[in-house]
Amino acid sequence: MVVGEHMFARILLMEAEDFEELCGFEPTGKTRRQLEAALERCGRLTSLVAAKKYAVLAALSALDDEGVRPADANRTKTRESQRASVRATKTAAQLVSMPGLRGALEKGEISPEHAEAAAAAAARVSPAAADSALTRLATQLPADRFAKKAGEWAGQNEDDHEAATRQEKARCERQGRVWRKNNGRIGVHGEFDPVAGDPLLKAFEAEMDRLYREDGGRDADPATRRTYAQRGADALSNLITPTGTEGARPRRPHPRYVSHLRIDLGRCAVDDPSGVAAFVDGTPIPQPVLERIACESAFVGAVYGTDGAILWQGRSVRLATDDQWNALIDRDGGCRHCGADPTRCRAHHITPWAPPARGPTDIDHLVLVCDHGHHLIHDQGWRVILDEAGGFQIVPP
Repeated sequence: MVVGEHMFARILLMEAEDFEELCGFEPTGKTRRQLEAALERCGRLTSLVAAKKYAVLAALSALDDEGVRPADANRTKTRESQRASVRATKTAAQLVSMPGLRGALEKGEISPEHAEAAAAAAARVSPAAADSALTRLATQLPADRFAKKAGEWAGQNEDDHEAATRQEKARCERQGRVWRKNNGRIGVHGEFDPVAGDPLLKAFEAEMDRLYREDGGRDADPATRRTYAQRGADALSNLITPTGTEGARPRRPHPRYVSHLRIDLGRCAVDDPSGVAAFVDGTPIPQPVLERIACESAFVGAVYGTDGAILWQGRSVRLATDDQWNALIDRDGGCRHCGADPTRCRAHHITPWAPPARGPTDIDHLVLVCDHGHHLIHDQGWRVILDEAGGFQIVPP
């Protein structure tokens, strides 16, 4: 038995008592504390089982017996979907060379979702580098936020040639079609590379937001307001054709609906591979694409204040300005609770603006949160704190 198997055996013995207790656990009539403790046991055991499954899949992949592919075997034996089976096999292949992440998973310190996100980042850079850079971060963040951070890390550390190759592959695989179905309906389908698709996505989200407000927002009559799917269809129609928008006054879009990039000035002036050029979610922008964008687009800087833009307003203004929104999107990247896209976020005052707190509308007193995170803060007593890395986190009371 190898060292890793000894460690796993010890962990399994430690969890045996928890497993037996969980099997006999009846949720009905239990207190909140007891139910939450049961959830914690479920999480630890789920991680433990996932760690063993990844080890089994890796061992299957190493066999040279021309048997059934590991992903197909997983689908047959565990009844998971083909997509989940392929994803698990890819994760298993990377974790073989990631002892830190693998150990954290075995101990229940991270979830299988953390492992999948870390493995995806490792596939773009290297397992050793990802293991060193991401293990500690994975134990500190929930899986959704960690996935965004892992993607950003991969984008910043991926070889520029590899990033350019992936971008070109995505561009070559772009597709779009509009067709008439047998029932007379019109179908629309399209897929775009990240650089070409991001402005389209932002335009669609901006139009969805406009239609939502046109319907009355939260106060809309449920009997007459459009469903999300119906708004999506109307938004596409309005973007593709002038129908429904003729006569509408053009207006400057909110920063939430503008493509945001992080670009070192050196990358614009010279081909400096050490400089950062990426979307705020970490998707890298290869040098040839960056040069094309620089010729065609206007850049909005991520450093503000020297040109007169006001980022610290005190209590003179309640709502965040567009300049502050630009800075918040660059700093936070999305919701600090769940990682939701900035289009779904609000600029939340860490210290409430209203009396008696009278917090200022300053950039270091604002944080991006989605509606759910906003509800947790205002109605459930959750708090905004600074983590060890100097970033904001939303934690329960």
